[in-house]
Amino acid sequence: MAKQIGTTAPRVDLGIQMRELRKTAGLTIEEAAKTVSGLTYDKLRRIELGQSTFRMVGDLRKLLITYGVGDDLDLVQSLEDLYKAPASQDWTTQFRTVLTTTKTFAGIESVAHAVSVYNPNVIPGQLQTKEYAHAQFTEVQPIEETTSEFIISNVALRMKRREPFTRDEEPRKLWAILGESALRHPVGGPSVMRGQYDEILRMAALPNVTIQVLLTEAPVKRLWSNFTILDLGGDRPTTVQVDTGLGSAMSMSDRPATVARFTRWFNSMIASAQPPEETPAFVETLKREKT
Repeated sequence: MAKQIGTTAPRVDLGIQMRELRKTAGLTIEEAAKTVSGLTYDKLRRIELGQSTFRMVGDLRKLLITYGVGDDLDLVQSLEDLYKAPASQDWTTQFRTVLTTTKTFAGIESVAHAVSVYNPNVIPGQLQTKEYAHAQFTEVQPIEETTSEFIISNVALRMKRREPFTRDEEPRKLWAILGESALRHPVGGPSVMRGQYDEILRMAALPNVTIQVLLTEAPVKRLWSNFTILDLGGDRPTTVQVDTGLGSAMSMSDRPATVARFTRWFNSMIASAQPPEETPAFVETLKREKT
């Protein structure tokens, strides 16, 4: 298994495994929740998304019995260990002012083997420099009414998320498709953009990173929302995250139909975007325009 940023968010890992066990048992969230007193559809849904946890370990055990795995002592023990894991083992807790939805996504991304990302209007977080990220959060601060602490914490998390893509040992794979407008849209001024272009050139040269540019005039039906496909490897379900660009307005799904749909979108744009080998020359041209 590829090395992670730090300890995987235990609640996220527990949620992923509980969701898979429920599906294997052939139960809906509503059906499963009814088997444990005090457990509701909304509560179990939040548990499976890694946004909450069980009220007590007994509720976890009852649900495992419902799923037909209550006698698998090794499995029960491993899930109880995740439930009991102290908050200090969740690497996302250090980012106190970050939105829960963002931390949940970061927790799931931290176990991904490969990430495919499409951003039509801004550079995706996996490629951003610290200066670009700070400028991006600062630009929307008056609208979102965020604090300076919020900006600092979110930028720090974004930089932490980048580490697996640039490490020497078992780097995480990244395939990024950037809309032409994402590269042309000025964020933070010419010096910030030149630094961002340099970083894209550096990342594009890595063997585990593929970057394509989807030109504005490219003849393809495109989405105007950012989305990310997370290949979690093993038995974990591939997950899609869709971001509307409105702060916390994001959704995540591992439904096969949803994953297949966004995979088709991504493959369609791969075919219509410039070949990866043309990305450096295109970015160099944009960089010269900023001098």
